[in-house]
Amino acid sequence: MRKPHVIWAFVPVLAFLSTPFLPFVNGPYLWFGIPSVLAWCLLWTAGTTASLALVEHFARTDNERADRDEAEEAAA
Repeated sequence: MRKPHVIWAFVPVLAFLSTPFLPFVNGPYLWFGIPSVLAWCLLWTAGTTASLALVEHFARTDNERADRDEAEEAAA
């Protein structure tokens, strides 16, 4: 069974897939001097890195907790 924190990995995927359907992104607008679609993709590229780091952090914490519990059971 997957852990609930893995859901964070789907947030950037949904943002990328929704790009053509968002009117504030898919239009003739400039954000920070570049086309809005490019700015949106750059933003979510960084968001992908952040979300995967978050998933890795929680997975590592869960693994350390499981290892500690196993060590306590083996010692008892």
